[in-house]
Amino acid sequence: MKRRFMLLVYGFLMLTLLVPFQAAAAEAGSAVATENMKSGVTMVAGGGHHTLALKQDGTVWAWGNNVYGQLGDGSTTDGYTPVQVQGLESVVAITAGSEHSLALKSDGTVWAWGSNKFGQLGDGTTNDRLTPDQVKGLSSVVAIAAGSWHNLALKSDGTVWAWGLNDEPTYQGSIPVQVQGLDSVVAVAAGYSHSLAVKSDGTVWAWGANHDGQLGDGSTDWDQYRLNPVQVKDLGSVVAVAAGYYHSLAVKSDGTVWAWGDNSSGQLGDGNKTYSSYNTPVQVESLSSVVAIEAGYSHSLAFKKDGTAWAWGFSSGIGDGTTYSYTPVQVQGLSSVAAIAAGSGHSLAVKSDGTAWAWGWNRQGQLGDGTTTDRYIPVQVANPEAPQWPAGEVLTVTDVTYNSVKLNWLPATDETGVDKYLVYQDNTLLDTLNGDVNSYEVKGLSPNSSYLFSLVAIDAYDNQSVKQEVTVTTAYTAPFQLSDSKTYSYGGSNYEFLLYYGYISSSGQELSGSWSPPEGFHGVVKVSMASPEGEDYDLSLETVVDGNRLPEDTTLLTNVTEYSATEVPGGYRAEWRVKGHTGNDYSRDKKVFVYVSIKYDNH
Repeated sequence: MKRRFMLLVYGFLMLTLLVPFQAAAAEAGSAVATENMKSGVTMVAGGGHHTLALKQDGTVWAWGNNVYGQLGDGSTTDGYTPVQVQGLESVVAITAGSEHSLALKSDGTVWAWGSNKFGQLGDGTTNDRLTPDQVKGLSSVVAIAAGSWHNLALKSDGTVWAWGLNDEPTYQGSIPVQVQGLDSVVAVAAGYSHSLAVKSDGTVWAWGANHDGQLGDGSTDWDQYRLNPVQVKDLGSVVAVAAGYYHSLAVKSDGTVWAWGDNSSGQLGDGNKTYSSYNTPVQVESLSSVVAIEAGYSHSLAFKKDGTAWAWGFSSGIGDGTTYSYTPVQVQGLSSVAAIAAGSGHSLAVKSDGTAWAWGWNRQGQLGDGTTTDRYIPVQVANPEAPQWPAGEVLTVTDVTYNSVKLNWLPATDETGVDKYLVYQDNTLLDTLNGDVNSYEVKGLSPNSSYLFSLVAIDAYDNQSVKQEVTVTTAYTAPFQLSDSKTYSYGGSNYEFLLYYGYISSSGQELSGSWSPPEGFHGVVKVSMASPEGEDYDLSLETVVDGNRLPEDTTLLTNVTEYSATEVPGGYRAEWRVKGHTGNDYSRDKKVFVYVSIKYDNH
């Protein structure tokens, strides 16, 4: 399904042809290392519905679907944030199949875990493994690739070895066997049912299924499989390959990308709106200076020397906010990309700061952001060492007015404690708060406007949590606004006359106001309302004390105004409200007036 190899390792091998394994493995470790890493991720791999990450310290982490133990943590429980694969260290490369995972260690051994129904774990059995087990008979391996249910390994002597399902791929078995007729190989890739290899002379060789011309030799065979490698036509100077479900990709030394095979979803990226498949390579449109490629189920990825990532085909993994494109489009919000990976319907990238980002399908947590929400643009994968959020709805909004909202959140947890929270408004930093704060009022907003608010927790070591996001729309307009007022005192009593206006501008909206007598006083409040012509509004008046509400009767006067009055003892509060009689009673441009008469004294 996906090719999994380290591009710079192959570049190194292309320059030196074949070198001792120890030198190649050392190059593998350094080639993918990134600078100034916080989370320390150097490589990612996408499986069917799970994901792997390799950290700079040689440990492997996994998340997503775990029904067959493909996360390697000893359980079959899905993980929505990264969990560490047990018993692995000194790992230099990773790859993921449909339901299994592989790792290459610096000593040249290969380790596998997850589903083993077709012998894809290479341990001589068909027993699933919840933790890594060593692949038998392999040593001096410098690169690995996982297809759906078969795997490839490239050894330092340039030979290729394969194991797993052989209904369509060339080789079958629960232990690796050597692919015949191949030598001087410097790169490999495994798709759903076909395999690719790059030789040191820059030629590409393919074998396995050829339903849609994915072998690139000019033929299309529905009933026959190539049991031995055949050369891909008209293609040379290749430095890297990738294999998708039924399509193939190659990067040439000049930075151009070439594709062949199934194009029913535009995954060949040649701009052909008829989605015609090709049995020989065609150039991917408008791509240059490419340093790495990846192939998913029906989409393709590349990243360029400038650190930008590009995608094409059909998937929520395109990353530009859409779900398909028959030509490459730039993935939004990503820069300084150092590595990429493609899963069945999701995509991944590692940035030069060591953070991992993911987008696409997420129904089994394969994006690692703590949710099962599909994402059409990249989100950051949770860093296991960073503050973690509790399960459920973390960030919520209350007290929404026309110009303000209140953000509330459940505290994040961290071994070293949460040092601070960063609050963002529309992806712009709004404020930095202490780690013991769990609410924040945002003011100065515009009426009837939508805002995206984000929250990030940071610990004392500057590890950042994944973002929590919430979108809110402010009220259409201001609540009651004071239009006029008069006050005076007479005969030991105080009088206030207040005129308010406002707009009921949406279904279910209400306007409200309140008054409480000064300490030691009691009073009488009289309220009347004049509705706009054509609108049927209801007026209500209540006295409130200790959470108890005492409603007052409302009378419709002969002049079509509504009226109510109530006594307000000391310690009580009078509240009045106006709202539409039905869901259809509102007007964005007609004022409703409320007249309030208050008399209070301390007699």
